[in-house]
Amino acid sequence: MKNKSVILGIIIIVVVSLLTTGCAIKSALSVQEFKDHMGALGYSTTEDEKALYEAKSYLVASKSDVPYKIEFYEFEEKVEAQKVFKKYTDNIADYLTTSSKNIKTTGALFDKFVAKSDNEYIVVDRVKNTLIFIAGTVDYQEEIDSLLEDINY
Repeated sequence: MKNKSVILGIIIIVVVSLLTTGCAIKSALSVQEFKDHMGALGYSTTEDEKALYEAKSYLVASKSDVPYKIEFYEFEEKVEAQKVFKKYTDNIADYLTTSSKNIKTTGALFDKFVAKSDNEYIVVDRVKNTLIFIAGTVDYQEEIDSLLEDINY
């Protein structure tokens, strides 16, 4: 009886840990899910056959009334997405005109890097074998964050 209580306690601790870190709820979008979601929000999505960083798929979502675009990469393997995430975050200063406050969050299935300067707002977000890159302005920070929250990135 005592062994069952100990095992049950361990299971509860593991489940609570996964739920509180968000690891259990992150899932990568497929190319079609990304297209469908962006289309529903009024973005036009184009696919580049040259696929930057040797991605399996590379899409760009844009909208005429916003000054940023959303780059979506899908890779064959998670390791490839992690390498590109590192390339972006190592070179984030190339995208900024002033110094920034940077926040990096890492989980079992994802990495997220946010850089915010006086005027710029940049997000690099990887979930499993996919990656999203957005370089916008602080004026659109709430919209960008909301969009990423909607797609669970």
